[in-house]
Formats: sequence, C-alpha cells, structure tokens
Amino acid sequence: MSNTAVRYLTMLRMVPRFPKTITTSELAERLDDHGFRVTMRSIQRDLEKLSLDFPLIVDEESRPYRWSFDRNATMDIIPALDLPAALTFELARAYLSPMLPPRALSHLKPHFDEAHRTLLREKNPLGQWPNRVRVINRGLGGERPAIDADVLETVTEALLREYKCKLTYQARKWAEPEEIVVHPFGLIFRDPNVYLIGTIEGREGTRQLVLHRATTGELVEEPSDRPEDFDLDLYIRSGAMGILKSDEPVYLKLRCDKPALNHLIESPLGFDQITNEIDDSTFEIAVTVGDTQDLRWWLTAQAIHCDILEPEWLKLDIENTLSRGLNRVRGGNNS
Repeated sequence: MSNTAVRYLTMLRMVPRFPKTITTSELAERLDDHGFRVTMRSIQRDLEKLSLDFPLIVDEESRPYRWSFDRNATMDIIPALDLPAALTFELARAYLSPMLPPRALSHLKPHFDEAHRTLLREKNPLGQWPNRVRVINRGLGGERPAIDADVLETVTEALLREYKCKLTYQARKWAEPEEIVVHPFGLIFRDPNVYLIGTIEGREGTRQLVLHRATTGELVEEPSDRPEDFDLDLYIRSGAMGILKSDEPVYLKLRCDKPALNHLIESPLGFDQITNEIDDSTFEIAVTVGDTQDLRWWLTAQAIHCDILEPEWLKLDIENTLSRGLNRVRGGNNS
C-alpha cells in the first residue's frame, strides 16, 4: 500500500463523528505524531477529495475548518464488518441498550444498523442466531418503567465526569417531589428498575434512587463527593440491594427437596455454601447470606420445598408470615 493511502486511512480514523469535530491544524499535529509531515493546505485538499467518497462534513464558517463524519454515517472503512462482529453488535443492541448511556447509544446506532444489514444479507446460519436466542428473567418480569431520557443522560454524564447532578425526585414516602442534589456513586440495573446509588446533599447515608421517579435532571459541574473506598461490588454483596433487615449476616441451614431445588447445588447461594446429600429425595445446604427482605421472600415462596433448620428465629418469622398469608386467603383478619 502506498504511503499516501496509509496517510488517508490514518487521517480518516482521526476524524470524529458529529457533533464532535477536529480542525485541520489538530489533524496536522496528530499526523505529525504518526510520522506524516503534511501542511494544513495539503490536509484540506485531502479531506475535500475524500469527502467525495466518504460521508465527511465540514464547518466552513470556522477558521481553521472543522471536519467530522456525518452523525448517521456507517464506518465501513476496511476491515468490513464480518458476521461474528455483526452478531455481537446485534446482541449488544438487544440486551445492553438499557445499560448504555444515551450518548453512547447514539454513537453506536450506525454500527447497530450496519450489523443488522450484514446479518440480513448473509446466507450463513449464524445470521439467524438473534432469532433463536432469548433472555428471560426469573420472576413475574414486569415491564420496565419509562425513564426520562434527559434524566438518564444527566445521570450517566455525571457519573462519567464525576460531577454532582440535580434531580426533581419523588420518593414513595415523600408527600411531593423535591429538588435534590445527588453525589452519584454508580448505577445498578436490577429488573425492572434502574437504581442510582449515591448520597443526597445535606442528608446522611447512601441512597438508592429509582431513576423512573425522577422527572428532571441537570448536571452540576462541581466534583462529586464519592468516597475513595466505595466499591459497587462490595456494596451489592453487602446485601444492600436486597433491602437489609439488619447488618448481621445469617448462617442459613436448609433441608431441600429434589429435584425442585436442585438449582441450589448448581448455583450456590453464597461462596461458602456446603452441600450434603441426604438421600435420593433430599439434600442439605449451609451458607452465610445477607439478612434481607429478598431472603424472606424466597424462603416464603419455597416453603413447600424446604425446611429451615437454622436459625430458629428466622424459621419462626417465616412461619408467622405463612400463617398470616393463609389466614388472609381464608378470609380471616390479617392483623
């Protein structure tokens, strides 16, 4: 390949997608860093020539000129998008879209579109993969509540730039919406909700803000006060997302029915789980878990398939819940 062709390809890779732009002087500096000594006049001529074959746009009102790729342009500069890459983009579009910042999605849309076209025109059986795979969440799987696009954009930008953000937020227990300033720590996606983890300025404690309850969002260009030792994974493992009933972990011992609860053997409830086979129809597990509301919901739902051996207080708590539920089903007083 000629030196000129290599320079053209190198220069095209430096041009951002609109609304971001790059000037001819900036291109000259970057090309020089790559070993290409070119005048700004030559770069301008090169870009004008390349714009005949590539979706380049120029802002001629600025000096020096500012160049960018069209916002919706597909980046089909070689190497072309092959089938495995197209499949990856298609699956990412289907399953990662709720977790990606809106700005990232807008930049990826041309790639998603090109991937979809590639899969449609390919005769390879791999192109049918998206039609043959589905992800189903356990539980009732309610519809995701709609999140205001500006709120999500504000929150993701605040997280990325480590800034505060201002939200108009309505908590369940608040009489009316309030304007709050949030120091964001991270986002947690837990179907069907998206939670912003952080602190509210002027109030104590780490909060879980459900994003669909925020109606407006505004970036506050001031550094957020995020503890250096905060770890999102440790926060989740602490049981905080399961609605903690207490800070004390629970040593849980269950006798479980086969095959109804065989998934506990394949997917342990905790890293320290010990499983003992009792006979062909039962097994026991011992594991340390967080003392959460989720634990109680699960034990209540699985009451016909397992016996709580330890702790006794938790067994009595579940018995009381089941008793009140049965009383309500029978039409009794649910007090």
